Amino acid sequence: MPRITIIGSETGGVGKSTVARGIAEAVPDAPIIEVESSPRIIEYDHGRAKGPKRVAHFPVRADRALVERSGGQAARAEFDVVINAVMDSKLPTIIDIGANAALSFLDTFDEEMISAFAENNVELALVVVVTADASSLSAAAKLVAAAKAWAAATFVIDNRVRGNIDQAIVKRLADGATVTTLTKAEFEPHTMRFLQAMGLAAIPSLKASDLQAEYGFAQARRMVADLKAFRLAVMEAVRPAATWLVT
Repeated sequence: MPRITIIGSETGGVGKSTVARGIAEAVPDAPIIEVESSPRIIEYDHGRAKGPKRVAHFPVRADRALVERSGGQAARAEFDVVINAVMDSKLPTIIDIGANAALSFLDTFDEEMISAFAENNVELALVVVVTADASSLSAAAKLVAAAKAWAAATFVIDNRVRGNIDQAIVKRLADGATVTTLTKAEFEPHTMRFLQAMGLAAIPSLKASDLQAEYGFAQARRMVADLKAFRLAVMEAVRPAATWLVT
């Protein structure tokens, strides 16, 4: 029975792709379906000339309001390739849905599709990433509610990158979902640029000497320490969702 974990947020910059990368690190054999306007998770297939790629990128238009207004066949078929990939999955799979597209994607999960998931022995979970801003909180509640009809498990990750959220609010929007926390990270200058370029995969083998020529040994050492602490925090935050995916 393949299990599929969908990671979504309607708000950009909340750490959704970081969470997807964390689950990918915890479940190294899981294929990744990336539904984004442009590829972002590129580190796993970088330089790979042969063999199946781990990340399948499906472009989706970023302006969801424009897509919905345009209507027509293009809008109706926007997620066809993704839905077909879900139905054809044979392995635990990670789906990373781009900002402004998650609710539109979940809206395609009608009774017929939910029945088809069951007939194909596909189990789905939803991971919602939320931060301390009103739009993120509102969208997270809508995503959790949308998953009630089909999700075998739901997870909410409280990313404190933008400050702390009142835990009563988190509990209310989670509505019974498993909640974990990703604490705010403090980075040396330039560290974020490295993280955006390399993701989490390169961090375990990273040494201060790898960055010494560009930043000097002292700063490089702090950068590596920050990155390793951040990766550990991400792995702790995604642990329940990753465990569900492979159980």
